[in-house]
Amino acid sequence: MMNIYRPTVKFIMLPELLPFTTVALALRQHFTSGDVCSPSLLQLSPSEQNRLEVCRSPGQDNFSPVFATNSSSPWTSQSDCRNNTETFCAFSSSSFAGGRGISILTTPGRIESLQQLAAFADADALSGVNEQLSPAFEEKELPGRGRGLIANKTLHRGDRIFAHTPILMLDGESFGDLEKEQWLELEHAAVNNLPLKTRTMFSALYGRPVTDPVSDRIDTNAFVLELNEVTYYAVFPETARLNHDCRPNAAYFFDKQTLTHYVHAITDITPGTEITITYVDPHMPRQKRLKKLSSLWGFDCSCSLCSLHPELAHASDERLDQITTINDRLEDWESAPLQMAQTLISLYEQERLHAPAGSAYWYAALMSCTHGLYWETIRYAQLAIELGLLDYGFEDESFHRMRQLAKEPAEDECWLARLK
Repeated sequence: MMNIYRPTVKFIMLPELLPFTTVALALRQHFTSGDVCSPSLLQLSPSEQNRLEVCRSPGQDNFSPVFATNSSSPWTSQSDCRNNTETFCAFSSSSFAGGRGISILTTPGRIESLQQLAAFADADALSGVNEQLSPAFEEKELPGRGRGLIANKTLHRGDRIFAHTPILMLDGESFGDLEKEQWLELEHAAVNNLPLKTRTMFSALYGRPVTDPVSDRIDTNAFVLELNEVTYYAVFPETARLNHDCRPNAAYFFDKQTLTHYVHAITDITPGTEITITYVDPHMPRQKRLKKLSSLWGFDCSCSLCSLHPELAHASDERLDQITTINDRLEDWESAPLQMAQTLISLYEQERLHAPAGSAYWYAALMSCTHGLYWETIRYAQLAIELGLLDYGFEDESFHRMRQLAKEPAEDECWLARLK
């Protein structure tokens, strides 16, 4: 392993994706067939929403909290806990994020750690989050795709589409520790304790019918998060409204301190264009993508890439295979030729894989630095920073070095390393 921090291609590092991911609650597979990680494809019509009753717990009309927590705690309720080898409870705050609310299913010990995050401890941490006074999109019914978000103005790369906190977070270990009936009861409790407006957002989500209305919506719409070395499955209703495309025009990341999902345009988006993200690792060849999308989300992808003529699709698959090969070889970038990173950039451009291209620019910046190519180093470092911030987040440590290179390449240890 190298002595410097290298950004990992996000779709590979996510439990999938994650994070973007096995897209499944693996520990729940013996109970359901709903695999989780990315947002739902279909949304319910208003008439379907009116018929839903998703906040009723199995075998009972309501699941009431057993006590209110003390005044120093952010939790307005802690629902009845369930225990096998470990105790899990549904902790809820109706005041979180300006009244949006949140419910977290986890252990008492872990909740103590979570409430130290800025999202709970800093009153100003969520300023500007969950606000959309003038949305850059409209939600519309799309033939064959359910409902989707359509841009109503021009969006440029880097423009924020929205930023929202989760309404539900579920500790992954609970699904392996608790019996089916126990985690179902806690899931219902978590939803019941949300503010009415937030429960309505949850009810409007689509869920593949497998277990029960609440659990199915969670399984279809949850994203995988890692916090304090614990895996959580979180529901962000707004992000879940984004449909899939194998070559998306938007990218998202999760800020751990503020518990916020940020979604930005990763390329220019013109008015009337659907805003999309990808549900799967975009480096996969066509047939693997189609198989995963069909088995996990129940649809046959008809995006422009999957609709190519077989010869063009084959050429795309060959480029994707070459991208994987070059990424593997660039693990030892210190001895690789600069042209290899430049070829990787070109392949990403051909494949319209905008977000993952940040890692290629990262390599190119460092390799240019080792050759003493001052302005090339700055050019590639700036591109790596731009894409990295949109794909990995504002605080990702792998781009701290890029900032240094963009400011003054000659001060980095890589400067002229190939010529020494």
